[in-house]
Amino acid sequence: MANRFESVANAAVLLGSVFYQDPSSEKGQAVLGWFASPEAADAWEFGQPQAGQGIALMQSALTENQAQANHEEFNRLFVGPYRLPAPAWASVYTDPEGVIFGNATLGVRQWMRDNQVKMTLPNNEPEDHFGLMLMMLSWAVTHEVSEDAICAFLQEHLLTWCFYYLQLFADSTENPLYKGAAQVAQATLADWVERFQLEVPQISLHPRQ
Repeated sequence: MANRFESVANAAVLLGSVFYQDPSSEKGQAVLGWFASPEAADAWEFGQPQAGQGIALMQSALTENQAQANHEEFNRLFVGPYRLPAPAWASVYTDPEGVIFGNATLGVRQWMRDNQVKMTLPNNEPEDHFGLMLMMLSWAVTHEVSEDAICAFLQEHLLTWCFYYLQLFADSTENPLYKGAAQVAQATLADWVERFQLEVPQISLHPRQ
């Protein structure tokens, strides 16, 4: 029997990669090549028309002249060395101390162990990174992790904090690639909540100062 989440796999890995891969890297360029396609905005299955508008905004940044600016903005948003304006890790928002490698990281790791989800990451990286979690979702769907486990992952580990993060992220950049990506992500995840009738628990989030 087909998994009802099967349709999200491609969207999750594409979107997750935008938030995780340096746009100047080989993997980043491959993903952005898909988004640069003239058919991409209409082909996106979720969150239309907002997602399509977000992809069109992303496409305005996918030019040779904009490539260096996209790379620099990726570093500013995700790498540093300065304070990140919108850290991509769940623990920053769900733990009172606002730290990475917090309870949210431990929760994702436990979910991975319970469901035999395997991902090889460099440098003991925390698994509760927004982009990485979307890529993990795609892996889970394509490797026949149960629907119940996928629902739990979305409801308990991703959707509890991601909309707060995405709004903060969108407010933290004027770069059209990442401004558009935030719009696509917001629309897509809201679509999933409605489409799959997900019940997201309300938890206390700790705003970034």
